[in-house]
Amino acid sequence: MHPSISLLLKLTAAITSGAAAMLTILRVRQDDTISSFRREIHAAAAPMLLPSPPSILIVGVRGHGKSSFLNTACRTLANEYGPLLLRAESRPPGGEAGETKRVVYASVDAGGEQNSDEEVTLAMVEKGIGLETTKEDMEDAVAGLEGVDCVVVVIRCSGATKERSLVIRKLPEIATPVRERGLHLIVVLTHKKSIRTTRQAEELRREVAFKARTDCVYFIENYTYSKSSNLRYPSPIKNDFDTHFTMLTVIRQCLEFAKLYRSQSRNIHHKHEKDHANVATRPHHKVATGQQ
Repeated sequence: MHPSISLLLKLTAAITSGAAAMLTILRVRQDDTISSFRREIHAAAAPMLLPSPPSILIVGVRGHGKSSFLNTACRTLANEYGPLLLRAESRPPGGEAGETKRVVYASVDAGGEQNSDEEVTLAMVEKGIGLETTKEDMEDAVAGLEGVDCVVVVIRCSGATKERSLVIRKLPEIATPVRERGLHLIVVLTHKKSIRTTRQAEELRREVAFKARTDCVYFIENYTYSKSSNLRYPSPIKNDFDTHFTMLTVIRQCLEFAKLYRSQSRNIHHKHEKDHANVATRPHHKVATGQQ
């Protein structure tokens, strides 16, 4: 006995409805996860606003995704939808790397919490480096940026393998001055979709982690304008759960490093003050000389 066409249609409709319901539940759970993560960042950053907001230094070679990383961070933290709003654009070719820096303040959406009226911002400092950058150049770059709490190095996965290898070989010269200053380092590998296999990703992650001497290595696909964007009006960008989640993970780790760095800096400052006070109050013994 063959099932009737009406029964098959009912089964198909039920399966379709069930799949749609599952997708809706998954999307709601993902939205809740992102909102919860964003509220956690808001709560973590709020006590650190004084004397200045947490500051993250973003360094990398031109064309490796520093500006896109910054734009993605601002969109994710502010819970934005629609067209991509640009806070930073790639500089034109021919400019000297590292000659200027760009500071953008990223607002953190509280998601309707009780203390949501308190504005929380993070300072994102973008600075370019060249393939010829030396340890001394990096020392000067870090020393000239007061108030930085954490450093993010951006490296592009796709593109010329030779250029990527040159940047990775430069990681020890970039990481050493950062660590000598007491800062922590995070490496972000952009253009995640260009990595075809899990093995390729793991090998690249191990190489970068070894060179930079850090376990904080992340892959991300930044939000960028498509080359096929509509010329009449800006095309909306669809928010991606993986991109949002990875970006928030990087920012949360930066805040944890910033908290640790500020705590260590305060301890060192208090120790110096205490040593100075001890020296100032120490009694001066006069040495008497003469015949016994």
